[in-house]
Amino acid sequence: MSRRQDRLPVQVDPYRLAEQGREYDGELPLRQMKRLLPLLATESGAAAVSLRFGVDEMGVHYLQGTIQVDLSVPCQRCLEAMSCPVDIDLALAFVGSTAEADRLPGGYEPFIVESVPVVLADIIEDELLLALPQIPMHELQECPARDYVAPEEEQDKAGQDNPFQVLADLKTPDKG
Repeated sequence: MSRRQDRLPVQVDPYRLAEQGREYDGELPLRQMKRLLPLLATESGAAAVSLRFGVDEMGVHYLQGTIQVDLSVPCQRCLEAMSCPVDIDLALAFVGSTAEADRLPGGYEPFIVESVPVVLADIIEDELLLALPQIPMHELQECPARDYVAPEEEQDKAGQDNPFQVLADLKTPDKG
């Protein structure tokens, strides 16, 4: 029996899959990711996912793989949709507590398993949320709002105006 499947399961027992060395390839539609959807400009598309569960030589149950997707997010400068390509390399270790997480060898990010089964789509959605830029913006030369942004020279001049200059003028020299 092949250990690789072309369909992602909905719920998994990560420890059992790690013991079995299971591998999955598939796509997860963005419209299924309820926490990610409000941050997107459009819900069309799907994340391409390749996952491999296993146990390393130290007995760590892990999930390694990749997530690739081109997200459409609103630019925070012009509010128009922009492309945000995401390419994530996963290296998660399944642990039962923060104490176990503190003892993990390097190279793994801890994933605390609070209960089994785990919803696989939630793991993928968490990783996508972490990969999003905090403030997505087009490059200035590509942004439709570029005409409304002050040129760098004007920004530099504006930066020279010191609102605290009045306080410096009030300061009396030391008479030491």
